[in-house]
Amino acid sequence: MKAALILFASITNPKDAAFHEWCTTIGITCPGAQVRTTPQSVAGRGVFSTKDLVAGEELIKIPYHAALTQGNGALNFPSLAKELLDLREQNTQQQQPSGSALRRIWNRIRRKQPPVAKETNAGENAQEYWKEELTSYALEAIEQDHPWSTWIEQWQRNDPMQTLVDQGTWTHDNPVYTNIYPNGIAESILTAVNDFQEMAPDIPDYKIGAAVGIRLELVDDYLLQYSSKVPTSASLFSLAVSRAVGLTERVTAIIPMHDMINHSAQSNVEMAYNEKDGEFGSFSLIASEDIPKDTELFLRYTDVTDDEGKWDDDKATWLLTQWGIPSSPMGDTAPAEEEHTTSSREKSVVDA
Repeated sequence: MKAALILFASITNPKDAAFHEWCTTIGITCPGAQVRTTPQSVAGRGVFSTKDLVAGEELIKIPYHAALTQGNGALNFPSLAKELLDLREQNTQQQQPSGSALRRIWNRIRRKQPPVAKETNAGENAQEYWKEELTSYALEAIEQDHPWSTWIEQWQRNDPMQTLVDQGTWTHDNPVYTNIYPNGIAESILTAVNDFQEMAPDIPDYKIGAAVGIRLELVDDYLLQYSSKVPTSASLFSLAVSRAVGLTERVTAIIPMHDMINHSAQSNVEMAYNEKDGEFGSFSLIASEDIPKDTELFLRYTDVTDDEGKWDDDKATWLLTQWGIPSSPMGDTAPAEEEHTTSSREKSVVDA
């Protein structure tokens, strides 16, 4: 405990200190890492090494119960889980083919991580509804002041997609929306597409527009199917989707500390699952190379190259609209002069 108090005292940002204190209470240990809000981060906030690390060294350990999954959500909020199961059955019966196709597309672009054991509390068809249900559990955690709420209230991102969702001006029936272009596209959507293309000029605007449209259709489907039945939030839905990681074909999770690490094509940490650690296992973030003290830690969210190692603008489009991260054929996931790329989810502009 004395070491923890020293750690908190060394963190000057109250938000960062509160997060680390929460990590301690929930069982997350960080022997070699620390969240910092600092201009030294590519995104204004990131995770840094607190000592010299050697390749293979564990720097963060996260118990499985700390992660937000459908199974863990059901264990913590059984009444809500029953409501969500009923909605899942209704939506499965009523689901349109287009919705099914969108879900398959989105599931394919989830970041993949080492496999974990199958969850026993999520129920059948759980993976089809991970976006909606993780959002519902996050909202319930905030409403009930559950321990997860300290972490969830720190979720944030600032990019054209999140701004568009936060404004809620993409639908024709929204009273805030006042200017519809002749082709029926909301001005706010075109603004988002243009802003994205300024960030990544090598990606065609029609591909950006298509990706933005798919994301908005997912938000529309979510609100249509869940509003008035359980609490909903388009903004939190978008945040949850951008922070989630695919663990298996059946399990998606949002993992504290893991979700604070920014993206780079040159990652220096990787995640492993420790199946035999406790009843449900744990996650470890491990140095993939020697890392000097006070170095920012990075994960590689996704690869934007094809089978021949060339830049793939389809993959780059998803990197851009999913996380607000631009890329270029000049480099793997960033222009040649940039070694690391800002992660939209950790720009310290919006506190959500």
